[in-house]
Amino acid sequence: MKYKISLLLILFSVFVYSKNVCDCKKIIHFVSKQVEENSASYHHQVISQKKKSDYRKHKKHIENIAKTAFTNRQCLGVLQYYFSFLKDNHQGIFVTNDYYPFTTFSDTVSVKKFIKENVENISLKNNENKGMEGIWHHESGIFNIQIQKTNQKERPFVGVLTQDVRINNQFLGFKGDVKIDIYRNYKGNLQAIFWDFGQKPMAYELAFSDQKLKIGNVTFYRNSVSKEKKKKFQLPSKTYFKELNKNTNYFRIHSFDYANKKNIDSIFSANKEKLTKPNLIIDVRGNEGGSDWSYQLLLPYIMDKKEYEKPIIAASIFLSKDNFKSFYNDRYKYGVDSRKDSLNADKKMEALRKYIGRFEPVKNTSKKTIVSSIYDFPQNVYIIQNKQCASSTEGFILNAKQSKKVKTFGQNTMGALTYGDWREIQIIDFPARIGLTQKRMIFSNDINLEMIGITPDVLLNPENEEQWVDIVLQKSISQ
Repeated sequence: MKYKISLLLILFSVFVYSKNVCDCKKIIHFVSKQVEENSASYHHQVISQKKKSDYRKHKKHIENIAKTAFTNRQCLGVLQYYFSFLKDNHQGIFVTNDYYPFTTFSDTVSVKKFIKENVENISLKNNENKGMEGIWHHESGIFNIQIQKTNQKERPFVGVLTQDVRINNQFLGFKGDVKIDIYRNYKGNLQAIFWDFGQKPMAYELAFSDQKLKIGNVTFYRNSVSKEKKKKFQLPSKTYFKELNKNTNYFRIHSFDYANKKNIDSIFSANKEKLTKPNLIIDVRGNEGGSDWSYQLLLPYIMDKKEYEKPIIAASIFLSKDNFKSFYNDRYKYGVDSRKDSLNADKKMEALRKYIGRFEPVKNTSKKTIVSSIYDFPQNVYIIQNKQCASSTEGFILNAKQSKKVKTFGQNTMGALTYGDWREIQIIDFPARIGLTQKRMIFSNDINLEMIGITPDVLLNPENEEQWVDIVLQKSISQ
C-alpha cells in the first residue's frame, strides 16, 4: 500500500542556518503581503479560482507555526511551507551567501560549531520499522534517517540522521540532526520540510510503501544500500551529436539557454548530411529550459506538417503597481535599438498602465504557427525526457508531440511552464530573497501542467536511467 505526502525539498549546497534570531511572524507578514499584492500565480489560483478561504486557513496555520520559529533556519523552513500552497515552480525563496560563517565544508571546526548552534538535534528512539516510521537508507548509501514521532501537535513526526555524516572528508551532520520536519496542515494531512545540501527550494510529494520512501527525485529504502552499487547517474552537461548505428543518430541537448543556441545550431548544421538516417534520438534530460529560439532550427526536421498549433498562445502580466514599475523601468532593456523602438516601448507601457490592479487582457491571437519547410528525414524522432526538463524545454516537447514522427520516452517533466518572468525582492534583515512570478501563460487547449509535467508516450523506470537510450533503441527503433 502506498501513501502520499506533500513535501518541500530544499537543496542546499551550503548550510543556511544561523544562531541569529529573527522575528518570523514579521517576515511571514512581509512575504505574504508581497505575494498577495504582486504574484501572478496567487492572483490566478487564489483570486481568479476563488480559493481565498483555503488560502486564509493555510496562512493562519503558517502564522501559528511561525510563533515557534525563532532562528533564521527555522523561519526559512516555515517560508518554504508557506509557498507550498501555490503551484508555481518558478516562484519561491532563495538564500543568500554572504551570511555563512565559513566558505568551505573543509573547514571542519567551523562547520561543526555552526551545525551544533543552529540545527535541532534529537535523541533517536527505539522505533520499529512500521508504516512511515523507522529506519530509511538513502539511495546513495551515504546516510540513513529515522522517522519518529514527537510530542508536538503541529509537528507530529521528524526524520533524524542515524549517524554522523561525512562526504569526501567534509563534515555534514551529527547523529540526531533533524533532516525532515513533518507537519499536519490545515486539512489534517501530513506535509513536510526536507533539509538537504543545496540552496534551491522545491516542492515535492512524498510517497512510501513497505520498502521504499520517495521524496521527489530522492529515494530511501528499508534495506541497506551499497555506496558502490547506487551511484547517481548523470548525463554530461554539454551538447553533442553522434551516430549510434547505421539507422540512428543521437543528439544530446543539455540546455536551451540562448547562450547555447549558437552551439546547438552549429552542431546540428555540421551533421545535416547524416540526417538521412531514418531515426533520430533527441535527449533533453536535465535541460531546464532557456529560450524558445534555441530549438527553432530543429523543427523542420521534427514536424510532419508546416502548420501546427502553438501550445502557448499568449502571456498575461499581472499588473500590480510594483510589477508595472518593474516593467516600466526595464522598457528599453530588450530589443530597443532605435528611437522608433523607444517610442513603441513607451506606447506599450501607456497601454498597460490602464490595467494596473489586474491581469493584462489577452487579445485575439492566432493559435497557429508556420514552419518554413519540412523534411522527410528523419522519419522517426524519439525524445527522451525526465523530471529535470522544465520551462522552454517543456514548450519544445509540446511543439514536437504534435508531429506524428515523434514519440517521447522517460518521466513526467518538471511542470514549470504556466508562470514566468519573475522579479526578485530582498527580505530585510534576513538571509534570503523571494522570486515572484509576474506573468501567466495562456495555453491553446487550457491545459494545466504546473507541478504535474508532460507525460511521455512511454514511461521508463528512473532506477535504470543509464539504460534509457538502449531501451529506446530496443523498444522502438528495432521494431
